[in-house]
Amino acid sequence: MKYLAIVFSLFLGFQSAAQTDEVIDEVEVKGLLTRNTCNACHLEEGTMVGPSYLAIAKKEYDENRIVELIYDPEPENWPNFATPMAPMKHVPKEEALKIAKWINSLKP
Repeated sequence: MKYLAIVFSLFLGFQSAAQTDEVIDEVEVKGLLTRNTCNACHLEEGTMVGPSYLAIAKKEYDENRIVELIYDPEPENWPNFATPMAPMKHVPKEEALKIAKWINSLKP
């Protein structure tokens, strides 16, 4: 019985490590950015209607905070932009999390 508990614990540990070290599929994320209309206002670098993904990464939000801000933007975080971001509640949570992880991968 102890052996099963150890094996199960190891399995859970590997599962957690696999989730944390998830490889970001940039092609998939770029498709998500297009499909969810993120690219209508944001660029990877440079400014359009909203801040760049790189500027967002520099804020050092964790992935869950970025997801929260996708659903409920806080315009006061970006006072230099005239147009506040609309809530993007149509973005599935799994996709929002992939986008958030990709944004954070841009940190210099």
